Amino acid sequence: MAAPRREIRLADTMEPISHYTDAVQCGDFLFMSGAGPFDADGNIVGEGDVVRQCEVTCENIDRMLSAADMSARDVVYFKVLMEEVYDGPKINPVRIDFHGDSYPGSTRVGVGHLALPGMLLEVECVAYKPQSGGPPKQEIRCENLFEPPSHYIDVVRCGDYAFISGTGPIAADGKAVHFGDPEKQGFKTMENMQIMLEAAGMGFEDVCKVVCYLENVRDRPAINVARRHFFGDSRPSSTLFGVRRLAIPGMNHEIEAIAYRPGDGAPPRKEIRVAGMHEPISHYTDAVQAGDFLFVSGQGPFDDSFALTGDDMTAQAVQMHENIQRIMAAAGFGWEDAAKVTAYLDDCGERQELNEVRKRYFGPHRPASTLFGANRLALHGMKVEVDTICYRPGAGGA
Repeated sequence: MAAPRREIRLADTMEPISHYTDAVQCGDFLFMSGAGPFDADGNIVGEGDVVRQCEVTCENIDRMLSAADMSARDVVYFKVLMEEVYDGPKINPVRIDFHGDSYPGSTRVGVGHLALPGMLLEVECVAYKPQSGGPPKQEIRCENLFEPPSHYIDVVRCGDYAFISGTGPIAADGKAVHFGDPEKQGFKTMENMQIMLEAAGMGFEDVCKVVCYLENVRDRPAINVARRHFFGDSRPSSTLFGVRRLAIPGMNHEIEAIAYRPGDGAPPRKEIRVAGMHEPISHYTDAVQAGDFLFVSGQGPFDDSFALTGDDMTAQAVQMHENIQRIMAAAGFGWEDAAKVTAYLDDCGERQELNEVRKRYFGPHRPASTLFGANRLALHGMKVEVDTICYRPGAGGA
């Protein structure tokens, strides 16, 4: 049986600003909380200097990795959330110095706002290090796709799992195509993702989680046409929200993914749909179980009739956590299994209200966590959305 879930809390560092821990180790994987440019006392280092902030952020990531007996070479996904996404080239030398000759999967987006004033970026990482003779990570570069504009690679395969870098409607020359036509852009994005999946020996039927970043959330129905076409009868878990700006001008969206194709003796991918819950608004399902992991779609404050619950953060957060709890329970998981949560807020100033509700549900258990402000959430009136990754060793064989 795989190793149990293990919470990692770094000594001599600032207390987490919400109910979370620094990282959670799940067998061969490490899910890290969003790291920022903070010193041990919680002060921002490098105010106004995105390069210095990135250096300090990478130092903090390195501390989390060391606590799990890992290093920067083990990082398989490196997601960069920025106040100004076009500052990406400025921090690329820092990324090169941090990763060396290893290349993670990556997404870089300009969010609505970060959790605390003065932050210019936040970085969320996943690392992988086989503990018991498992297969090493495999970095995959797709020759017929555009050259990555910074220090990352198209796909990283980790045994049965593959991390697909954020991709969009980008041609081989690295420029966006079909500007102003979200449906055609959606098809180009899916074509690029298909190339990446096939390079990893997988297909759309193996995708268990997607995150879709939109400059205009009203484009969701148009992009969903392409998702239905390529995914067919398969439905991944999904989160979708608005961002202020994407990394390449002319893109109206970007999509990242995690896929799972079980090897010999491993349990199959399983879609979870909870009876009685409202119908998904796009081509996705409530959750996907992939081995010992459960990927729960982003949940909002909607009841079973799809009515918005309340207009204050507390009421909405309670309904949202109830929805997450029902989905986890349907798959045989609980709050004690939650390894990573990502919270998307309309207003980060309401973080404390969300945190009080989170404490009530998680109790003594603390997940890794990232929290930031979306430019706009998927539906009008939403104040919060949270997606969740759970881990229970042996669950896949249950």
